[in-house]
Amino acid sequence: MHREAPFISKALKIVSLAIIVATVAIAATAAYSGYEEYGALMNSVNGNTASQLNVALKGSTMMISGLNVPNKMTFPLTLELLGNVSLNNANLGNFDSGVYVIQPNESQNINFSIPLNFENLLGNVKALQAAAFNSSLLSITTTVSAHMVPLLGINISRSANTSTGPIFGGLSVSLNSSGTRLSADGQSVEVPVVLAWQNTSPLSSGTLWFDTNLTQIPDRPTGNYGSASGPINFTEGQNQQSYQLNLPVSDFSGKTIPTGTYQFQIALSRYESAQPFTQITKTVSV
Repeated sequence: MHREAPFISKALKIVSLAIIVATVAIAATAAYSGYEEYGALMNSVNGNTASQLNVALKGSTMMISGLNVPNKMTFPLTLELLGNVSLNNANLGNFDSGVYVIQPNESQNINFSIPLNFENLLGNVKALQAAAFNSSLLSITTTVSAHMVPLLGINISRSANTSTGPIFGGLSVSLNSSGTRLSADGQSVEVPVVLAWQNTSPLSSGTLWFDTNLTQIPDRPTGNYGSASGPINFTEGQNQQSYQLNLPVSDFSGKTIPTGTYQFQIALSRYESAQPFTQITKTVSV
């Protein structure tokens, strides 16, 4: 009995040493494999390979594609893409690709779409003001979260910013003098005012509220000579919309409007009773 104790103790030491050696070997293998995998992920995410992360905007949908992730490790790899999309700091959407499990020496193509919600932009006065007539900053933040089962975790984040066009790019105002007519009661002159613009923003369609006051007419002092208002609908690309401007007949002679310079004060609101989020002045020559 007493002779067996040293033998058992020695055996336990050998087993303990074997466990330590095995653990060190696994850790070393994991570290080397993790180093290789980190390099592969960095190349894919940051664009150093043909199979790299691509982001594209198609209408109100963000497309993430082109990412091919190889598993260069000796253990299964779990992978997940997380992130968010914003325009002028107004959040448009968060995304989660779900978890992919990639077996050793295999690879996985990552492609998915993100529906964007522009209500946050329309409800953010500062962001909407910036997007109306100026270029906007579209930001995409993506984190690739990879874990080698069961030992190692790798997180790689990438932020990309791109400039998008305005909703009312190149807005022009014109008076359709050929469409001028007297009102039925003869008290005003009805003149069509025509707006034209190019929408190159990510918002493919929407409706806001338009108000305008005519504050200057030829050979008259600055004042309020008439107004027009109504919903303004925008779609992707070139847009045009007309409103009826009612001008006091006393300021004009008959059915014609005099040639010269006209000045408009234009205000845009989210809806009819809302406070304007932006105002501009436009000068028109007739």
